[in-house]
Amino acid sequence: MTCVHCCGAENLFNQKQANKDLKKYRKKGPNKTTKKLLAALFNEEINNLSHLDIGGGIGAIQHELLKKGISKTTDIDASTAYIEKAKELMQQNGTTQQMEFIFGDFIDFHQHIDKHDIVTLERVVCCYPHVTDLINNSTSKANKYYALVYPMDGFLSKSVNKLAHLYLKLKKNPFRTYVHSEKMMHELICKNGFENIYYGNVFPWKIAVYKRVN
Repeated sequence: MTCVHCCGAENLFNQKQANKDLKKYRKKGPNKTTKKLLAALFNEEINNLSHLDIGGGIGAIQHELLKKGISKTTDIDASTAYIEKAKELMQQNGTTQQMEFIFGDFIDFHQHIDKHDIVTLERVVCCYPHVTDLINNSTSKANKYYALVYPMDGFLSKSVNKLAHLYLKLKKNPFRTYVHSEKMMHELICKNGFENIYYGNVFPWKIAVYKRVN
């Protein structure tokens, strides 16, 4: 992300939105896309594995994986409000020793982040204009599993994305969202040493989980 884009992200994913998402998680648990992503990972042997959550939000994936026995999780997020809420959950759940937080853009910090067994990116690729850089750098951090949630690349999703751009422009927010080619992303992930083990849909989102094969 550019600095301007990051500032826009801070304005969009602000304290009000973070409070709303945390309240919903406490009341109803993970959202539908998160549940499908987690269910696919729960079918694998993940006990004692490490986890990197890129754009982790309030930490729903992190905390649900910790409940299932992963050893530790690292959250990197460009929103201070979301990191604050993830830390709030950490303190309530007593997982201080198992969680690490990094504020910033993954692309800017990836060289300083260790490899983890599981890497997740829920609704993150749609925040990056240069998705190839994001996928190349994030897959390099995944020893075993790579999971992501992204918008379907059909006509309807692209039309909705145009409306989102108009809304952000009217709000004078420089942040933009993107709909990338599913085929391109899949081929790139496979090229980087993974095979797909799960596909799921929650309109307008696609959930994909991959396992490293080399």
